[in-house]
Amino acid sequence: MVESVASGLAQRHEVIVVTAAWHDAPALEVSGGLRIHRLRAWHRTETWGVPYPVPYGPGVAGAVRELLASDVLHVHGALYAGSMLSAGLSRLGRRPMLLTEHVGFVPYSHPLLVGVERMAWALIGDAVVASADAIVTYNTRVQAWMRARFPDREVDLVGNGVDTHRFRPPDPEERRAARAAFGLPLDGTLVLYAGRATEKKNFPTIEAIPRNEFQLVVCGADRQLTAPGLFDLGVVPHARMPALYGAVDLFVLPSVGEGFPLSLQESMASGCPPVVLWDPGYASSLDREQITSCDRLEDVAPTVLSLVRDGSRRRERADQARRWAERSWSWDVTVSEYERRLERLVSR
Repeated sequence: MVESVASGLAQRHEVIVVTAAWHDAPALEVSGGLRIHRLRAWHRTETWGVPYPVPYGPGVAGAVRELLASDVLHVHGALYAGSMLSAGLSRLGRRPMLLTEHVGFVPYSHPLLVGVERMAWALIGDAVVASADAIVTYNTRVQAWMRARFPDREVDLVGNGVDTHRFRPPDPEERRAARAAFGLPLDGTLVLYAGRATEKKNFPTIEAIPRNEFQLVVCGADRQLTAPGLFDLGVVPHARMPALYGAVDLFVLPSVGEGFPLSLQESMASGCPPVVLWDPGYASSLDREQITSCDRLEDVAPTVLSLVRDGSRRRERADQARRWAERSWSWDVTVSEYERRLERLVSR
């Protein structure tokens, strides 16, 4: 989402992205009006299922200098170290700041994580929200939670888009080539799960589905899984995801506490029918009748198996999903909405 919005804005503005480094991505990347700083970061909390990178090292100073030279700051998520830094720079440099809150409060099942999250919102999130000159989210559940916690603040809704040219249904030859490129079986039904190794993604529920009638493809984290009927692709670059959606027959999204996942939009645009654990917040962006959805986590497995067995139903859902994506989601509209808000903050 950050990549798409930043790249769109960079067509008409200078855009600086400051983020945490991951694996072997370059520390500085420049493309036209877009400059990406990837800072060395401490990622230990990933092993606990909680993504919370803490940047450190000499690259921080250079990134701070560029941020202070900007006209407006755009923060993603109120709880992160980079968000705290941006809030401080906003006050120090008297620069307006826009906050996009992605998930609000995540309903972890472990009471310790819930307690830490509550403390983080009290100590960090509230202060970052107080520093923001405007607030945006892309999910009505998160919007409602933010409005309830901050009743004196306006919280706008701006939906995400999807690139329906890159994410599209493949022809049979492209599908076969994609399977071969990922080392997947050329025949048989493949179900895709894509997500980080964090509790709210509910991966164990999908891993436990009997794989007698399909094979499971997993990506999104360094799980290093080995099991019959399971293909663990690890972390797949976003540039390869169009091919991966085109290689599989079904996409399953069992997570809770999301905003509105881009993976859902991308799978639908790719003609890969999804099975979703429904979140009421999705309703602002998606007609529930356009997908196969469940109200309870325990219903996801039998629903997946029913679609695995019914090829004609899968194809019907695939065509329906693609049509919805084409007529409903556009990154051009999303970028324009953000551009309008950022320009308004600067003009004030």
